[in-house]
Amino acid sequence: MKASFKLLLTIPFLCGTALADSALKVTKAGRAPSAGLKVKSSMVPTFEVYQKKVVNGKVEIYKVKNIPALDLGEERQVTAADLSPLRLPTQRDVQIKDTRRRESPAVLQFQLLPYNEVVSPSKNLTSADAFKKIPDVKLLNPVMDPSTTDPVVQLTKMDEMQPNDYKLLQALIFLEIQKNYELAMGLFAELMDDPQHRIEALYNYAMTAKGMGLNSEFRQYMIQVSQESKDKNWQQKATEALVRYINVLETSDIALIDPLVSKYDLDVTKNDEYQITRAKHYSAQGQLGLMEDALIYISEKSPRYPDALLLSALFNYRQGKVDDATIHLDKLMTATENQKTSQLRSVAALTLARIQFQKGDYKDAFQSYLKVDKSNPLWLQAMVESAWTQVLGEDYEGAAGNMFSLHTDFFKNAFSPESYVVRTVGYLNLCQYGDGVQVLNEMSKKYTPWKKKLEDYSKSNSEVTNYYETVKSWIKNSEMKEVNGLPRSFIVELARHPAFMSVQKQINTYEDEIQRFNRIALTLVKQERELIAKQNEANKQLAEAKKEIKGDSPSEAAIASVQEAEKKLMSYRIQYHIAKKARVSIKNLRSIGLARIEKEKIVLRAQASQALKGRFSDMLASLNRVLDQNEVLQYELYSGAGEHIRYQMAGGEVNVKDRPELKVQKEKSLNWKFKGEIWEDEVGHYRSSLKNVCPQESSVAGLAE
Repeated sequence: MKASFKLLLTIPFLCGTALADSALKVTKAGRAPSAGLKVKSSMVPTFEVYQKKVVNGKVEIYKVKNIPALDLGEERQVTAADLSPLRLPTQRDVQIKDTRRRESPAVLQFQLLPYNEVVSPSKNLTSADAFKKIPDVKLLNPVMDPSTTDPVVQLTKMDEMQPNDYKLLQALIFLEIQKNYELAMGLFAELMDDPQHRIEALYNYAMTAKGMGLNSEFRQYMIQVSQESKDKNWQQKATEALVRYINVLETSDIALIDPLVSKYDLDVTKNDEYQITRAKHYSAQGQLGLMEDALIYISEKSPRYPDALLLSALFNYRQGKVDDATIHLDKLMTATENQKTSQLRSVAALTLARIQFQKGDYKDAFQSYLKVDKSNPLWLQAMVESAWTQVLGEDYEGAAGNMFSLHTDFFKNAFSPESYVVRTVGYLNLCQYGDGVQVLNEMSKKYTPWKKKLEDYSKSNSEVTNYYETVKSWIKNSEMKEVNGLPRSFIVELARHPAFMSVQKQINTYEDEIQRFNRIALTLVKQERELIAKQNEANKQLAEAKKEIKGDSPSEAAIASVQEAEKKLMSYRIQYHIAKKARVSIKNLRSIGLARIEKEKIVLRAQASQALKGRFSDMLASLNRVLDQNEVLQYELYSGAGEHIRYQMAGGEVNVKDRPELKVQKEKSLNWKFKGEIWEDEVGHYRSSLKNVCPQESSVAGLAE
């Protein structure tokens, strides 16, 4: 076209086509077309054309009277070029050669012989009686023609989503997608009061608590769902969750969970954590059959295989199968070769050593005692027991040397009065009476004052909780040398016992959970402040976006910016409202949860106090027994010294028998002659440089038993 115009059609093209068709029909009917629509004689409608024009800053629309003609240009012309003369190939002479003829082959003559084969008669495949035996087939009942009826359509009431349904949906989005546990917990807390959504809210509240590390809260509410729910689907889901997170539950919870697992036929054969917990529970209950059933599913490739081996060893030992128990413990020591510092390995080593000690296998028992890790609370007791093993194995130099290492300044805070007895018995069997008397004097000087302190403490502290408070006071200030009349070293040994440490570990877990509970409110307050700041920012963005909208026809980008800012502002307002309500909703549940935790802590403190008191009584009894043996050992020492002097005066010779049975490897053996520096990793490998000067093959190894 020669000129360019912006044309505006008042009616779209499709609509124009439809109106044209309509106009055609009206004309045929004998009525005039509608005003504003012109129809040519060819029945083609025509339309007015309008154009926009900006005059003095205003947009005006005016009618176009003269539409410019469409200039298509001239058609492209093609001219023919002159053809060059044809160049045909030159003529060639073709020579035809004669073909050699071939004679036709001779005609073959076939002679057909007459067919003289005799055909055998036909065989009877059946008989006439066979047809009589064919059963009659009854005719099928006639099928009636189907009768059809017109469908009856009835309207039914549609269940519309209620406000609590939307609230539940919001909470699930916060929990499963955004992982915003605080807001999810607040919404679930509100829904607990709705009977229609109570069970689902309890279940999801428990899962939210698990995500926040509130394990006791998860345990409390998930068990509540499994026990209270009448809906089998929710009861099964709760049971599956309890099985999946069995590691944060208590061993006694198996009594509630196991029947539900059987009820819903859940596959727990591959859940090693669950099977180990089952085995521990049934072991404590004395139900050895169920205990064995649980251990069967633990494979050798499982990370819990060492735990299963220890439980299997205890299972066999309780049934009197000592050899089988030993085999399982040996397997455990092999399986934990790369985990030398684990608690499980130390317990297994001590258990194996005691079994070997009972069987009289002192050499293997001594090596098993040495596998108890030095950082384990059982290590000091293991060293004393290993020294007794050396005494019974006639390795008196080793027993005396190892116990001497426990009496150096390195172990000055250790409570081990029995080690003095073992060292004295070693000297007694070496006929080193002077050194034996010196050791007894050291023991009496150190532990005799302790005996009175312990007895006074026991008399003045009849309440079991006092034992716990004493240990607690020392933990707050571990530099104190004495607490409530008890020496520091005694308290250290008292608190290191596994019976107390396992209960205290659970108390510490509750303390951590209380701190997490308290942080929820602080987190919600922080979120409220952040959301207020985001609202202010969204308001600014909205105001700036609205400024971009100018005139009657704003751009799509400007409109989209306004809509996006409005969405953000609405989202922040809703989140702020939820966070504010969540802080109020969680407050009640937090109070209930903290009260429950405090009650459970009181029970645990009572258990810990009872464990400390029992341990205190055992240590006091051990000290009294050791001090009571002091006079007996002194008598043996002085008596033996007199006999030894008379023997030497008579010209007797010293016994030089070597006892290599319980000696450690030569490169690990250390002899000592004076009190020097002691290295922790060398304890257990020391040997006394004092020689056996006894005149005879007598021994008092079992004196202190």
